[in-house]
Amino acid sequence: MTDDQIAAAVRLLINQYDPEGLLEMGAPEDEYDPEVGDLAALVCGEEEITADAVGSIWNRWFDDVSDWCVRQPEQVSEVAAGLERLRGQLRRSDPAS
Repeated sequence: MTDDQIAAAVRLLINQYDPEGLLEMGAPEDEYDPEVGDLAALVCGEEEITADAVGSIWNRWFDDVSDWCVRQPEQVSEVAAGLERLRGQLRRSDPAS
């Protein structure tokens, strides 16, 4: 899986939730790409992907003004689980692993 494919999969996951409601308001599909880049780095990294890790990235990008992590903690957990599943797919497809 290429970096672009990983980013596209993460974008799809985040856009399904539209945590800030920006897509619903008409924002473009790539609205969350800065956050997607950091979340994709989690997928490629070695650290466990937790709801706290996802929330930390999210809050950093939104300068702690987002209430998504407080308002929808189950969604944050679902995103973390989705990123872990993506990591598993990535590792299974990597011939070096």
